[in-house]
Order: sequence, then structure tokens, then C-alpha cells
Amino acid sequence: MVGYDPRADGRNVSNLEVAVAGSVSGLVTRVLISPLDVIKIRFQLQIERLSRSDPNAKYHGILQAGRQILQEEGPTAFWKGHIPAQLLSIGYGAVQFLSFEVLTELVHRASVRDARDFSVHFVCGGLSACVATLTVHPVDVLRTRFAAQGEPRVYKTLRNAVVTMYRTEGPLVFYKGLNPTLIAIFPYAGFQFSFYSSLKHAYEWAMPAEGKKNGAVISPNLGKSCCSWIVMGEPRREEYKIQSFDAVTQQLLKTALKDPGAVDLEKVANVIVDHSLQDCVFSKEAGRMCYAIIQAESKQAGQSVFRRGLLNRLQQEYQAREQLRARSLQGWVCYVTFICNIFDYLRVNNMPMMALVNPVYDCLFRLAQPDSLSKEEEVDCLVLQLHRVGEQLEKMNGQRMDELFVLIRDGFLLPTGLSSLAQLLLLEIIEFRAAGWKTTPAAHKYYYSEVSD
Repeated sequence: MVGYDPRADGRNVSNLEVAVAGSVSGLVTRVLISPLDVIKIRFQLQIERLSRSDPNAKYHGILQAGRQILQEEGPTAFWKGHIPAQLLSIGYGAVQFLSFEVLTELVHRASVRDARDFSVHFVCGGLSACVATLTVHPVDVLRTRFAAQGEPRVYKTLRNAVVTMYRTEGPLVFYKGLNPTLIAIFPYAGFQFSFYSSLKHAYEWAMPAEGKKNGAVISPNLGKSCCSWIVMGEPRREEYKIQSFDAVTQQLLKTALKDPGAVDLEKVANVIVDHSLQDCVFSKEAGRMCYAIIQAESKQAGQSVFRRGLLNRLQQEYQAREQLRARSLQGWVCYVTFICNIFDYLRVNNMPMMALVNPVYDCLFRLAQPDSLSKEEEVDCLVLQLHRVGEQLEKMNGQRMDELFVLIRDGFLLPTGLSSLAQLLLLEIIEFRAAGWKTTPAAHKYYYSEVSD
């Protein structure tokens, strides 16, 4: 996808990759179209009509011009001025694509408009082309001078051309024709980017990928009872088991996955959170369902009602986490599992959401307190979540991870009230992190055989 795409949480490329892609595309394109570009410039500079009927016309057709240039100047004539032309294409492509990416992301972060909207792509596309033009216009002037000269040559080398033009015409020579170029390039590039985006979406709608990648397929699970359903969502045809919900709620979730604009998404968020606090099995996979709904809503309407409702509800439960733990240990464990699941799936610019980093850490710190380590349910939850998101959390805040493992080591070394299973789990996670968040074959054989025994 060209431009910042807020729905591509885990797929947006870096600015460096955007710049490189723009540069390479410009380089390849310039090599291929250079002969036609030379012929075009010759036509533009010819005073006589491009017609066979005019005896003074040197060129009167593309094929004739190509044959004549080849005969008089050789094949290299079609790549005259190729070095400045390549500098132009590489620089222009890099600046244009990078500017477009930055501008569309800025729109997404600074306004309520969808960064993929036709008008946004038109304005950002036009502005990015203007920025690129201002950057490389001097090279474009040099390229035109080289391509236009016949034999004998006026400019021998690129350096000779720069020095000669500067001395004879002044510094402003390198920006000759800038105003009409900007006037022409803004709508041209604006429509190019906006129509590309619109046509791409139209194609995806008309020609969906095999397996209904862009939608949600509801199908009965024949392996379960007749009222059991599996919802196939967008990410990798993953399955969402919602048979534990009542019939009305099942239909609500199916509609949210398939047509999010048709339901109250804040209600959907509350339903998912409420059920996650009661059902630890569902809380382990609810993040995938939330991710699919967010993707579907963003694609359909470019909004984030569900995401906002979900994060607000998570914040409410986070603030009341001690009361939740006191009221229901199972509900507390389900909440930690759920928020870690959400942290694992929801991403911005291919990075975990910063807003969730400290809440997740705080929950794990609570699980590492002595009174929690005395309960196997909480130790099991702590270890499972560190297996799932520990490496990501450490990348976001290594200092807090160090502090967390100080608590874990203290809990292991001072095992007052600690069961043998809890001791084993804590030792396993300590070695898991020490090995770079990986389980060695020997450790896997030892710990998991011990647990199974």
C-alpha cells in the first residue's frame, strides 16, 4: 500500500524502506523510458511542425525520429543526460514517496480524517510531488539541457554544464520553469495517488482474495454441537470460538466482524471484555477477534469507535484491578490474560501500543508480589504472559523488565508458601529470559517433562 495505512497495524514499512522503494522504482523507470524522453524533448524544441508535409521538419514521427537519432548520433544518444536524469529520478522518487508517507501519517495523527481518503491522497500526493520537484528541479534543468543538445555538443560533462550555466545565466537558471512545473505536477500527482488508492480498493472489493481474506466467513463447526460456530476472521483465516455466548450475542459478534457499521461497537467492546473476565479460555484468543473487528471497521469507515471503546474499558478495569482481584481471582487472572492478549495483537507502526506498556507491566508486577506467588493460578498466569509478551515488553522498557525479574528471583529464592510447581515455573521463566526469550531443547525436555509428571 502506498501511503500510511492506519489499518495495517503490523504491516506498515519504515520511512527508509519507503525512500529506497521510491528510489529504485525511479531508477528502473528512467532506464526504460529514457529513449522516449529524449525524443519528446527533441519534438518540443523543434520549431517546425511535426509533419511530413513540412520540408524543413527534421522530425515528423516517433519511429522516424528514433531511426534518425540512431543513424546520426548512435544508440547512446537515447541516454544523453542519463546521469543527471538518474539523479533526478532517484531523488524525486525517494523524496516524493517519503513525503507522501509522512504527510498521510501526519493527517492520520493530527486530524479525524481517514488517511486513505481520496481527498487526503490528492492533497498529500500533490504536496509530496511539489516537495520532490523543489528538491530536484536543478537536476531536471541539467537533464533537459543534455537531452536537447545535438552535435556538436555544447556541454561536455555534467560539471562543465553546471559551471557554464552558472557563469552565463546566473544561479536562477537552475530553477527556470519552476512555476509552471509546480502548477502542472500538483494535480497530476494528486490524482495519480488518489486514483491509485481508489482503484486498488475497488479491485479488492470486486476481486476478493481466495478464502475471503477481506471479509469474515461464518460457518458451522461440524465437530461441535449444531449451535456451535467458528468465525473465520481476516488475519490468517484464524478461528474465533464463540459458542459459549448466547444466540443474540453470537449474532452481534458475527455482524461486528463482517459489517461493523451495522452494530453498536462500544457495546461489542463491553461484551468482549465482560466475557473475557469470566472465561479464561476466551480471554486467551479475544485479542485476535478484537484485532479483526478493528481492521474491519478501519477498512469500512476509517474510524476507531471499537478501539476507543475497548481501550476505555480496559482502562476502567485497570484502575479497579485490586478490587477485581479481591472479588474474583479468576476474573483477575482472566483480565491479565486479556490485556496481554490485546497488547500482543494491537500495533501502531509495527510497534506495540505505548498506552498499554505500563498497564501490562503493572499487572505483571502485581502477579510477582509474594502474596500472588503463593497462588499457583497467578504464577501460571505470570509465566504464560511473559512467554507471550515478555520480549516485546523488554524492548519497550528494559529497566522495568529488570525490576520485574528482581521480584521473580526474590520470590524463587525465598519460597515461603511457594509450591513445587510454582518454583519450577519461576525457574523456567528465569532461564527462558536468560536464554534470549527462547527455550533450549535441554530446558524444554527438563521443565516440561517435570510439569507433565
